[in-house]
Amino acid sequence: MVMFETTLMCNVFCEYCIFGEEGKFNELQTRAVRERIFKRIDEFCEMGIFALSFSGGEPLLNPSTCDYIAYASDRGMWTSMPTNGLLIRKYADGVNRLDLLEVSIDSLDRQRFAKRRGIDGLPRIRENLDFVLKKRRPFTTQINAAVNLENLGDLPELAEFCKQRDLVLHPEAVHNVMRDGEALPDAELHGKDIDRVEMSLRDLRAAYPENVRFYSHYYDFYRKGGFGPKFPCRHPSKLVSMKPDGSLHFPCAFVTLHKSQAPLREIFASEKVKKIIAQEATLWDFCQGCKIGCPYEVSAYTNSPMLAVESGLNFLRIV
Repeated sequence: MVMFETTLMCNVFCEYCIFGEEGKFNELQTRAVRERIFKRIDEFCEMGIFALSFSGGEPLLNPSTCDYIAYASDRGMWTSMPTNGLLIRKYADGVNRLDLLEVSIDSLDRQRFAKRRGIDGLPRIRENLDFVLKKRRPFTTQINAAVNLENLGDLPELAEFCKQRDLVLHPEAVHNVMRDGEALPDAELHGKDIDRVEMSLRDLRAAYPENVRFYSHYYDFYRKGGFGPKFPCRHPSKLVSMKPDGSLHFPCAFVTLHKSQAPLREIFASEKVKKIIAQEATLWDFCQGCKIGCPYEVSAYTNSPMLAVESGLNFLRIV
């Protein structure tokens, strides 16, 4: 699949995310000429890439994002987009073309939400969400909740909120995100706190089996320190990282050793990219300790047949 960072700008300031904290990510980034992105989508389809995730920053801060969603959808690609929800009403027609809309809400407690997200936006986001849900099919909208001990007790209310609206709740443990050598202060779970969160999520899933989705084996991965020799990251070979200007970056969306604006087939045929992909099983120093969810998901499918089966069942909320 492709992870397309449509912009590195963001309009919220989450305490565990580097975008709001690092001013350089809030500068206006160079955006691609629209035709370049449409051409890239054509290339993805020609190579058999089936899924395209529109990410950010906040993806809707790029005014062309909804046009890209429509184009990819018309080409038959499966589309998804994580968003903070502040702009989904404004762009409702485009947002409703998505196969999976993901809205980030960690808590329905207004004060706690404002503290964690750096903006008192929960009432507006809830109104926006209810507006777009009028035209979305059941279980095609997901609430993404970054979880630590601070908001763990808020999840039952959030699960009930999802049940009443036919939403999926995807809770994932807070993890640090390093980008090209820069990292936030440690916000991760440690020791028995990991066990506490995992057991709470298992109980929550048992109480709301139709609504709660999380990858059970992710917490074993988390306990063991993330990516390592026994569980390498497969981002270079399985998850294509495209930046706002249409360039592809390797090995991943978070660290760049090589970038290119060349045609897609030419990029993957190049010796530089072949070498990077060949190195993915041995990892780089910057991979150590990474626990980011998207690379984890694609790596689970590659690293173990059993994990591939379990991940699929988790995604379908069957186990």
